[in-house]
Amino acid sequence: MIKVKKFCPYCGAPLVKKESEGRMRYYCNNEQRFIYENPLPAATSLVTDGDGRILLVYRDIQPGRFKWALPGGFIEVGESPVEAAKRELFEETAIEASHPTLIDVLHENSKFYHTSILIIGYHFSKFTGTPKAGDDAKDAAFFPLKKLPELAFDGHEELIKKYLKMSKK
Repeated sequence: MIKVKKFCPYCGAPLVKKESEGRMRYYCNNEQRFIYENPLPAATSLVTDGDGRILLVYRDIQPGRFKWALPGGFIEVGESPVEAAKRELFEETAIEASHPTLIDVLHENSKFYHTSILIIGYHFSKFTGTPKAGDDAKDAAFFPLKKLPELAFDGHEELIKKYLKMSKK
């Protein structure tokens, strides 16, 4: 699943494998440090309208191209997960959201990125704007819960299910 790393990202020297804390890890002899492999953090937005429908985007890029998904993407350096969720939501749908509630944090392996991803899912209870596809989305629309299309990512289905459980309480 995870690509084999050959060179240090800091100095370009060849990496070796060395045991640390009971695990084999990449090590740079030149830098004299371990090179840790960490999951990529992503933030996802679940927005519902007054009719209880969920906002989805039709992806125009891989992974998940030509499938529906929750709006979201990778967290950039210097922004919080909530800020990333809001930014991605606006870039992909032209919707501005507020009043976030954490749904859950999920772990998903990604063959496309050759690593694992931490998906931080938020429900936004308030929003302004009308969905309009932008950025890497080809379309954006609200769907009734009982007529959701097949989703691109298992984690998004799981977040929707967890949101529905939360909203019933």
